Amino acid sequence: MDAFVEKLKVFLAGTGKNIVTALVVLFMGLVIIKIVSRVSKNSLQKTSVARTTISFAVSIIHFALYALLIYLVISILVPNVSAGLIAVLGSAALAVGLALKDSLSDFASGIMIIFNKPFKEGDFIEVDGVEGTIRSIHLMHTVIYTSDNKKIVVNNSRVNSEKIINYSARPTRRVDLEFSAAYGSDLDVVKKAITETALAHEKVLKNPEPLVRLYLHGESSLIFRCRVWVNNADYWDVYYDLTENIYNRFNRDGIDIPFKTVTVNLPKKEDAQ
Repeated sequence: MDAFVEKLKVFLAGTGKNIVTALVVLFMGLVIIKIVSRVSKNSLQKTSVARTTISFAVSIIHFALYALLIYLVISILVPNVSAGLIAVLGSAALAVGLALKDSLSDFASGIMIIFNKPFKEGDFIEVDGVEGTIRSIHLMHTVIYTSDNKKIVVNNSRVNSEKIINYSARPTRRVDLEFSAAYGSDLDVVKKAITETALAHEKVLKNPEPLVRLYLHGESSLIFRCRVWVNNADYWDVYYDLTENIYNRFNRDGIDIPFKTVTVNLPKKEDAQ
């Protein structure tokens, strides 16, 4: 029993003390990291730095502080092999780097996205077959919220390598619509109906002026193209409103809207015989 107590004292005086110290440092480090991250985020939000850049910067701070904390904890647990520890960590980092080359590619792509700024938080984009609003950019991935409120996570390497369509990059957008009128319709009457309906909408910009022209001789109808400019936020309101309003205007003006029909001729009884 005395031998066990003596060994316990030795353990507590040496390794046990290191373990307790490491646990204290770990706990305090986690608290400090949380505080530093919060303060950094709040401080950056008070500057002109883009919000997507803030998310990325905070992620880097997180990563660096956690790496430092892990190194400190290991150094406390194994105090006499600092040089050897660095070599071991270097070898481990190389092995991890080779194993996680795709993750490193995502990280590098994230840095390129931040510096090139193809989009920012709140932009509506299309990338890698996904359409939605940018929520945030992290070290390895970008978070997109779709119109039906789905959360899509896309690896930064995919974002950086794919074609990006940013619908929010410019303050205005053009709405392109097509309408059909029956052959024999008066072209001037049809164009007047579409133009007046477009100009009557309060969200349609008057400059540039709406463009309404005969676009195509279709199989069963004349196709008219209508192009109007709107503020970015008003795109879908104008799109749906004009689609409905021009249909109602065609009905009021007696403009025929053709639709495909199929005529089936059945042989008479005597012909069948």
